Amino acid sequence: MVEFTVILQFIQATGIIVGVAYYIMNIENNRRNQELTLKAQEHALETRQAQLFMSIYQSIYTTEGLRSEYNMPKTPVKTYEDLEDLYLEEDAYKAWSWYGTFYEGIGVLVKENLVDIGHVALLISGGVINFWTKYREVYLDTRDKLNWPRFGVETEYLYDRVIEYGEAHPELQIQSPKASIPQPE
Repeated sequence: MVEFTVILQFIQATGIIVGVAYYIMNIENNRRNQELTLKAQEHALETRQAQLFMSIYQSIYTTEGLRSEYNMPKTPVKTYEDLEDLYLEEDAYKAWSWYGTFYEGIGVLVKENLVDIGHVALLISGGVINFWTKYREVYLDTRDKLNWPRFGVETEYLYDRVIEYGEAHPELQIQSPKASIPQPE
């Protein structure tokens, strides 16, 4: 009878050890699966961001985008009144509006982390910096005169992020014209 009890206890102990080992293996497999799933999701996100950015980049080279670049206003546009005058120059206004809308849209995508600022800075930092530097005053004046505080804020946000990225990555030689622009008080 003693032998049977010992054998039964041995079987029970073995069962417990096997159960614990099986449970630990399941936990480890679940952890590994979660890591792989997370990596796959991160890769899918990076791929979607790249696809989104490339579709944006491609839009620059559409007929409308190229035509707009060559029709940008030749006269300075510094005030809201200058912007009103620009309405009369249909092609120049369309070009200005196209680029303003384009940069505003990219600013939203960067702010919402749908597009990486590094991609934007590497590819179109010059355009962003040039556009905001050239038309900053008209945006600020229009915000004030029309009581439209959000006019161009995403373009300004995009400009600020490109400048910050350039400062964090001096090897890229992204120029910062901020020092030469009078800052509002």
